[in-house]
Amino acid sequence: MTSCFILVVYFFSWILWDFQQSLADDVLDFQKELATKVVWAAQGQDAELPCDLTAPPGDRLNMVLWFKDSTGIPLYSLDSRTGDLTTATHWAISDELGTRSYFLTNGGARLRIARVTAQDEGVFRCRVDFFNSPTRNFRVNLTLVVSPESPTILDGKGDEVAGVAGPFLEGYDLQLSCHVTGGRPQPEVTWWQEGLLIDDISESVREGAVVNRLFLSSVQRGLRGATLECRATSIPAPPVIRRVALEVYLKPLNVKIVTSNEVLSAGKSRQLLCESTGSVPPARLSWLLDGEPIKHAATVVADSINSTKSVLTLRPDVEDDRKELACRSENPHFPGGILEDRRFLRIAYPPVVSVTLGTDVDPENLKEGDDVRLTCEIRANPEADKIIWYHGTQVVFRNDSTNGRVLTIQGIRREDAGEYVCVASNKEGAARSRALFLSIQFAPVCKPGTEEVAMGAMRHETLEARCEVLASPGGSTLKFSWTYSKGRDVLPIPASRIVHKGHVSTIQYAPVSETDFGTLACWATNPVGRQLKPCLISIVHAKRPDPPRSCELRNSSSTGRLDVVCEPGSNGGLIQHFILEVCEAGQDDQARPGQKPNGGPLYRLLGPVPRFTLHSLQPDTEYRALVYAKNAMGSSEPPVSINGVKITAAMAKLTRDDALASQGKVNMSAFWTNIMSNVIIAGIGAITCVILITFTTFIACRVRNSSRRVGRTSSNLNNVPDHISKPSRESLVEDQGGGISLN
Repeated sequence: MTSCFILVVYFFSWILWDFQQSLADDVLDFQKELATKVVWAAQGQDAELPCDLTAPPGDRLNMVLWFKDSTGIPLYSLDSRTGDLTTATHWAISDELGTRSYFLTNGGARLRIARVTAQDEGVFRCRVDFFNSPTRNFRVNLTLVVSPESPTILDGKGDEVAGVAGPFLEGYDLQLSCHVTGGRPQPEVTWWQEGLLIDDISESVREGAVVNRLFLSSVQRGLRGATLECRATSIPAPPVIRRVALEVYLKPLNVKIVTSNEVLSAGKSRQLLCESTGSVPPARLSWLLDGEPIKHAATVVADSINSTKSVLTLRPDVEDDRKELACRSENPHFPGGILEDRRFLRIAYPPVVSVTLGTDVDPENLKEGDDVRLTCEIRANPEADKIIWYHGTQVVFRNDSTNGRVLTIQGIRREDAGEYVCVASNKEGAARSRALFLSIQFAPVCKPGTEEVAMGAMRHETLEARCEVLASPGGSTLKFSWTYSKGRDVLPIPASRIVHKGHVSTIQYAPVSETDFGTLACWATNPVGRQLKPCLISIVHAKRPDPPRSCELRNSSSTGRLDVVCEPGSNGGLIQHFILEVCEAGQDDQARPGQKPNGGPLYRLLGPVPRFTLHSLQPDTEYRALVYAKNAMGSSEPPVSINGVKITAAMAKLTRDDALASQGKVNMSAFWTNIMSNVIIAGIGAITCVILITFTTFIACRVRNSSRRVGRTSSNLNNVPDHISKPSRESLVEDQGGGISLN
């Protein structure tokens, strides 16, 4: 009895060993024909291996199997024979790699391997079985990233930079190079400043080093004190960073004689202050009179952060009149880097001017229709010979004699309010008075653009009528009254229904019957008087909006954007919004707004203005765009049709790159959920293994026939008799061509 049992065990072991060897040979030969996709991963991080599960038309997914290297036993399986992907059965081997693996189907099918280790590196194969179509296989080479060594930064002379580079001169060039060795894949070497990429062009040199040479033809002021980063990145591993600070010498930014240009009295000392900013190191200041250095005058120089000041004590003579005084600023590190601020000395003074209001006018109660007299008070030596009056920026009176000192405005209007300035001049120069502001009170008037408006309404719909006026004084001094007119009847609106805030008055109005559609009139009153012409609001029947106008396509080859831009039409008296529908060319052109054409639109966009950015368009495919407006009454008809919408392959790539840049965040909650799922699946897998061992004899007998079937599917599973349970009739056997037989 014992001898018989040993003989049976030996026989089955020989059959299984022979099956595994032949299966492994078939797998190796088969995989030579498959293209391989390389996926890089950093040790300790998660890796995702893609697999295309798209079923051919009229077919659906049966099973998915993942294999690693030449192993014939699946690393992971997904069984969707009894339903769709959401109810599919997941199974993974219970070894260390299997417990860290889970197959994701949302957002693109892929096998996620958590916390990648060095042992995980290798070639994975995804095998996809369908019910009626041939099996498909995909190979993915999972390769671990090796981080590069720390970068080395050299200056333009080839010397290594320890912590601070420079000094560099503003406006001159800057040269730095970053050298990186090691790393797999070959690292990308880039230069960054304050999180912004400034140079991503690198080159390979001898001995496997990668170099990025940073060259700036003109150093800008903003680089002083800045920190540059050289980053060596072997994606997806984190970058290796080396930082260097910049020392930059700066030219003087400006120089100014700060002391006001007042009259200098002959024989009296006057202190003049000159200040220069922006120079690093501090600028050197000097004073000149008519181009010659002032040698014997007393000067005091004070330096501070980024600023240099010089105080000159000058005692001018009459002969110094009209001479040029200059303050010069220079940084000795910059050849020829000189700035000067110049002015002419004046011994005789120009006019001193002011504007006064006539004593018979009360500036606090100036009203429309009053007469106003303004006087230009002038002190000058010599006497002023020209006077100009300005209202804001407009000349209102000009005279070449002193008779223009008085400006008279008869019957002043509200448009005459504002600033008035008098400008007087003599042979020494001109002076401008401080502005005198005239505030003019006037009776209320409608705010421009609101004199007559129409509001669309539906019966029993409550709307808010708004009346806004201009008035001085306004605020709490304003009183509003409303009337409603239909036909020849004019009815007052009770004050209890009127809301007043500032210059705006509103009422709530709801037309109940057809006779309630008419005109609202609004008057305002302030202490000056009552509004002469009311603001009119016509309550009309709301209607559907008009179609948008002047629709056109606008594209940009640099950004890949394709925009549809229109002008809005009449809103029908109601708030409207705009809708864009995109469909493929050739669909039903007679579809009405809000109704899907044949096949339905690809997508629909909604906006408050008729301006839309198209997306998700395939290159070299013709599309049609429909634009229409919609309000509470319905949609505009007919919709505006824009035919022949196409994008190029280059524009499509730019759009896809922008979309990919916004992806890539890991959902940690889903991550831990997947880990717990793997533990449960491992337990189920152990139970399944017991069942499979029970039917080992059945598998061994069928192994030779199964290995000859190439690319076949398990569509005959439905032929299992009802009285036999499917788990007891099924086992997985890999064949030569990569198919799965369910026996």
